[in-house]
Amino acid sequence: MTAAEEIINRSAEVALLAACLAGMVIFSVVGIEHSLFLDEANSVLIASRGFSGIVDSLSRDNNLPLFYFLLSLWMRIFGDSEIALRALSAIFYAAGCGVTYVLGKRLSSSVRGGCYAAFVYECCPLAIRHAQNIRMYSLLGLLGGLSTLVYLRMLQDEDRTRAARIRFIAVNALGILTHVWFCFLLTGQAIALLFFARKKWRVFVPEVFAAAVPFLVLWGPIFWSQIHNGATDWIPPLLPWLSSCALVELFGVYPALILGIIGAFAVLVRAFGFGFEKYARLLRGRNIGVLVVSAVAALAVALVVSLLKPIFWPGRYTIVVLAPLASALGALLAMTLPRFGLAFLGTLLMLLQISNHRAHRDLVAGGLTPAQSDKITAQFLLDHASRGDAVVFTSLTRAPADYYFRRAHAGDRFVEVSFPADTDSHLGWTPEDVPAGERGIWEAEAAQTSERLRRIIAGGGKVWLYDGYSVKVSTLLKRKLDVALPPPKEHALEGPYHRRILEYGGR
Repeated sequence: MTAAEEIINRSAEVALLAACLAGMVIFSVVGIEHSLFLDEANSVLIASRGFSGIVDSLSRDNNLPLFYFLLSLWMRIFGDSEIALRALSAIFYAAGCGVTYVLGKRLSSSVRGGCYAAFVYECCPLAIRHAQNIRMYSLLGLLGGLSTLVYLRMLQDEDRTRAARIRFIAVNALGILTHVWFCFLLTGQAIALLFFARKKWRVFVPEVFAAAVPFLVLWGPIFWSQIHNGATDWIPPLLPWLSSCALVELFGVYPALILGIIGAFAVLVRAFGFGFEKYARLLRGRNIGVLVVSAVAALAVALVVSLLKPIFWPGRYTIVVLAPLASALGALLAMTLPRFGLAFLGTLLMLLQISNHRAHRDLVAGGLTPAQSDKITAQFLLDHASRGDAVVFTSLTRAPADYYFRRAHAGDRFVEVSFPADTDSHLGWTPEDVPAGERGIWEAEAAQTSERLRRIIAGGGKVWLYDGYSVKVSTLLKRKLDVALPPPKEHALEGPYHRRILEYGGR
């Protein structure tokens, strides 16, 4: 290589590094102040209840406790503003990139391979989506990477020291307490051992069981009740299009296509140059194939389980296998493709993701605009509703409203009513239709609620009703209100789970 070629290659890689640093800042900071969505607000409300309150709340939900404990501690130190809350996930995102760098460097035996592995993780749309999401998914991606790292050390280094065992058990114990999909990552690792190092099962399986002990002891009985509490009934049966989402959502359709083509090209070029058998030995020796098999097997097992009990929804859980896939792909690209071409394409892809993030930074979940957020509706009620007025929540509207009411120190200003009332015990999910056999019960509850609201209006107050999402459910109450109360005034305030606010009564 001539001096001029070396300068060109270095310049291209410096440009890519600059784009990655800019992307890290932009993905973590730009838009960090935007309003909270339902799941985020519910996470904050649960975490604000202290450790015993977290356990009690999650027993009626479908999530595991570690992230909520960490978020509770974080809130006590840094507060509960949108920026403070999102910063925790941004830290997990940055740490996930760092762990993937270590994995990529290990697989390729080069700093360059580590940098490209971190680049693939950083520019992944799924990782970017959760970099500011006040949910456990950035933490899940980080722990998936750490689990992969200790897994490789056990597989390749055969480290049997007490410190190595403690690291392996501790990391996986934390992962199991973060999300149920972490267990699929461990299953994928076990399947990969069957292909590449079957004898190491004697070490792997007992230590995985040891990692599961804290979950079984501390959370096992609660998890059993979670399985049967209906919190996942909203997830539809696994459909073909959902299966395809699991395969491409990690990187997005077009970036996945581009990276797939580049990766396939790199493999073929290198294989023809080395000879297929020699190249296969190279990949096997560096454990790239191990990570690919473990990640793909983890997704396959999860999708098979979802055929029996729906547990997959696009855009969330597959982040658990992002670090092993990103490190394998980054190391493979660094080992095979020309430096300038790879750096040039990487820079273009990173700039594309930066542009896309900036263009959509203000959108609320579901593609709604800032004017259609729960924050705007909550502020409208704070500005127009009086102390003692009733605010009636239908569908999943209460958690974000409660968050913003508390932020305004108005948590006790209104009489808050949820329909159905049982929603108050699990603000993150509710039936979208009237359950079979319970229509009579809900009709009676609607009648009692309308009578209670009639008395509030008779006393000079108003009733503000979130209306319009779960129509089959909210209509049960609205019909009663339309009979018992004066005709309402309509306010065109749309949010993720309502399309208007109805104002009943007046002074």
